[in-house]
Amino acid sequence: SATVRAHLVAGTAEPPGTGSAGRIPPAQLPDVVAAFNSGFKMSADPGGFFLNGNSIRDLVDGKASAVVDDQGRLVVGQWGRDVQMGPHIRAVRQNLALIVEQGRPVAGLDRNTDLRWGSAKNQLQYTWRSGLGITAHGDPVYLAGDKLNLVTLGAAMTQAGVVTGMELDIHSGLQFFSMWHDGGTRGLQPLRLLPTMVGPAQRYVQPDRRDFFYFTTSGAAS
Repeated sequence: SATVRAHLVAGTAEPPGTGSAGRIPPAQLPDVVAAFNSGFKMSADPGGFFLNGNSIRDLVDGKASAVVDDQGRLVVGQWGRDVQMGPHIRAVRQNLALIVEQGRPVAGLDRNTDLRWGSAKNQLQYTWRSGLGITAHGDPVYLAGDKLNLVTLGAAMTQAGVVTGMELDIHSGLQFFSMWHDGGTRGLQPLRLLPTMVGPAQRYVQPDRRDFFYFTTSGAAS
């Protein structure tokens, strides 16, 4: 069984109209180990969004999907082929098309001729990018860095052991990953994964406009 549980939280503004508090529930903060950014804004047409029984935006076959079940297990796959709706699904966040499949970058990342990865400008430019993938052992991997295009992001993910992977958000200020560490007398405190990430380490403790993922130790209820 998983040692951590994944959770998806809607932001205060993204996806629109959810009325979400947009933050990690305060009662779960003692169990949080990490929190990180999600995918493109819904206006960029990345796919669908499903959370706790509510289809906030329709899920689309063929889209790269991060899927969380009622045990907190996170998987990444292509919707309608690798992953699909079922009674144990708690959350689905889609973002464009997969960029890593069967341990290799998907063919065509350097051309994006059918725009499955967004506009040509978005996918060919060197910028901040983030990605989420699963290893052969089922472990989740988050990756982020600056001056990446889609090809180098896919290559970096495969080098990190990702067998199935998707892009998350891109451009500076939209990647964020906090990991919680022992702050001594202050208790557990969030710390930025990379010092060049823009924003306070407490980003997801406070209400945030954008949706995000977080992980708790497995004893925490979802």
